[in-house]
Amino acid sequence: MPQPPSWITIFLSYQKARIDYMSAEKTKTDINQATERTTEQFDNAVAEPVRAYGALTTDYFEQLFEAQFDAVRSFTDNSLAQSRSWLEVKDADSFRQVVEEQQNLIRDMSERLKEDADKIRSLSEEYLKSTQQLTAGNVQAGQEKLKENMQKSQAKMESNLKKSKEGADEISKQSQQQSDKSKKSNH
Repeated sequence: MPQPPSWITIFLSYQKARIDYMSAEKTKTDINQATERTTEQFDNAVAEPVRAYGALTTDYFEQLFEAQFDAVRSFTDNSLAQSRSWLEVKDADSFRQVVEEQQNLIRDMSERLKEDADKIRSLSEEYLKSTQQLTAGNVQAGQEKLKENMQKSQAKMESNLKKSKEGADEISKQSQQQSDKSKKSNH
């Protein structure tokens, strides 16, 4: 005839079930916290830098295209005006006047091209400097976050190890007490 389980066995089974339940609840909480931390880290490490770089790039191209469109518009307007001037040539004096206007226009357009090139170079240098600062800031923030996460992980592991040891010690102590009581009651 099988022996019924001793109350020590029942007690230890209860303690194990209790620890398993608490562990499952703790795991669920830890998973939720980890998910929140991961989402926050993704936002900080990926989403925010991508948005910042996107905004910087969009602003740069907007200014670059504006400068180029202004240059093309000016060139087109001057070319059309010059073409109209040639249509007005009727004698040697009007011919000389159109040639002088064309020379002045070429000089002005050369100055304008130089200014536009300087503006585009300045925009490009500013963009490069800004992207380098953004990259350096992201690298530094990433390194700081990594260090912080490693410290948190180490502290968490130490805490969990300590709790596990305390739990095992407590179960061992309770088991020993129950065993001692069982030995006393059997005698």
